[in-house]
Amino acid sequence: MKISQNLKELTTTQVEFARALGITQPRVHQLIADGIVTRSKTGGVLVIDSLKNYYQAKSGTDEGGTVDYWTEKAKHEKTKREMAEINLAKMEGSVYDAKAVEMVLTEMLVNLRTQLLGLPAALAPQLEGRTKEEIYVVLTSKIEEKLAELSEYTPDLFTEETIGDGDGSENGE
Repeated sequence: MKISQNLKELTTTQVEFARALGITQPRVHQLIADGIVTRSKTGGVLVIDSLKNYYQAKSGTDEGGTVDYWTEKAKHEKTKREMAEINLAKMEGSVYDAKAVEMVLTEMLVNLRTQLLGLPAALAPQLEGRTKEEIYVVLTSKIEEKLAELSEYTPDLFTEETIGDGDGSENGE
């Protein structure tokens, strides 16, 4: 096939363009509406510009058709630096893994719940026949004692080594 005109002005129909790309004609119409497929003054699809725009849009590259190496490298290095900072903070003990905190707090709250629910059975015989004021003092004292146990936590409880020691989940299970 010999082309004797300017290649940038080469046009085709929407149907032929769709057939060449393996897409439907309504999809070509949508691409025209999106400004990806361009048309000539006479209404035909400009082949070269439309193909260039179509593949740029499909590949997700920028206007020039290339990915900026230095921008991507900078993003990669920034991510590596942030990960290193998080790991350092974990080693210093100033940041804790959310999963570890959740496990420790869940265990502490379950223990507190169990202890508080056990108070009526443990204290009922002791409180029988006492006045309201005496019952209040004893109950308040026991509840404060149980709550004080919560304040005795140490940040060491949140380290992975402590969590992994007794629960058998060290193998990533």
